[in-house]
Amino acid sequence: MNFIRMVFGVVNEAKPKYILVRALSEGAELRSYAPMVVAQVEWAVGSSGPEQAEKQEKPFFLLARYIGVFGKPENTGDEAVAMTAPVMMGTAPQKMAMTAPVLLGSTAEAGSEETREFMRFVLPSSYTVETAPTPSNPRVQILAVPAKLVAALGFSGGRSKAWTDRHGAILLEALAAAGLKPVSDELEPWVYAGFNPPFTLPMFRMNEVYIDVTEGGAPSAAQLQHAAQIPRSTWW
Repeated sequence: MNFIRMVFGVVNEAKPKYILVRALSEGAELRSYAPMVVAQVEWAVGSSGPEQAEKQEKPFFLLARYIGVFGKPENTGDEAVAMTAPVMMGTAPQKMAMTAPVLLGSTAEAGSEETREFMRFVLPSSYTVETAPTPSNPRVQILAVPAKLVAALGFSGGRSKAWTDRHGAILLEALAAAGLKPVSDELEPWVYAGFNPPFTLPMFRMNEVYIDVTEGGAPSAAQLQHAAQIPRSTWW
């Protein structure tokens, strides 16, 4: 019965805590998120061999095994960790530090042209960096994410890049009208967040795009110009 509920989009997992600050245009919201702890795996974009071929599937299974989805948890305490939602994807301007946000996307190594992608799971709110089980696999990192102000826009359908970028562009333009400035200066500063398993029917999926923001200011002219060029007729 629970499987059927998930097929139709029911989300049973705990979600990160936030306070709704105010509504924005286009159905978007400005939220204040509490601090959280995440588990992360990252890999080089454009790398050859198995690491590139495995893409996002390998990081997902590394993280899933860390929390014990497939049996014995792969952490030093053999401690099962409750699954939470969402799993997130996006772009960051520099290498992730222990206090950096986001959960799956791209990041440029400081002082390097190399871009790296990453995936993160949000851990239950009862954990801190100190109390979270230590991963057995060194590719899994435990990171602290500070409290932050986030603009969010929800949508259904799949999680293709084109579909995500369509909603990211809409959210970015909503920031311009709200006097909000993205923290990142990347042309695509948004993060994808998925709340459902792959077998959920697309029309029932719960997706969101996030942009970390600060009050005052607006997206850069380059960001807005890039957003204007993203097709809006894309479907899923």
